[in-house]
Amino acid sequence: MVFGKFVTEEKDMELVREICQRVFVEELGLNQTGTMTDEFCMNALVYAGDVPAGMGRIMFDGERFTIAEVAVLPEFRGEGYGDFIARLLVDKAVMSNAREVHLDARQGTEGFFEKIGFQTEGEAFEGCGGRWQPMALMTDQIHKCCNCGH
Repeated sequence: MVFGKFVTEEKDMELVREICQRVFVEELGLNQTGTMTDEFCMNALVYAGDVPAGMGRIMFDGERFTIAEVAVLPEFRGEGYGDFIARLLVDKAVMSNAREVHLDARQGTEGFFEKIGFQTEGEAFEGCGGRWQPMALMTDQIHKCCNCGH
């Protein structure tokens, strides 16, 4: 069974940090795992049965919602978990009456976010050990079907 949940307890936050470390630091070699601390983000985990498969973070800074991170462990990729996490984060923003959701997509992942309805916004930039493309989603243009097979 696949399920996702927003987490706040320390034992769950440790899982979030472990997934960030494995994917962003060890695998991708990024300089940091995000620009926002846990205290300013809403964190989610997605599970394959009882095993954590990935994580995501979204923040609201008082003006806009920003997806800070989406990460799926290598052994769970290609099975729709990333799509599930991204949509869970977007749903959190929609439930809070967001009209837009923003993110900076790592170069090469823009197509993943375009499937949900994100569009490029502005110029790509360098930072945190990678190249990033700002993207935005107007919540009235969300693509509802993920075709993830789950």
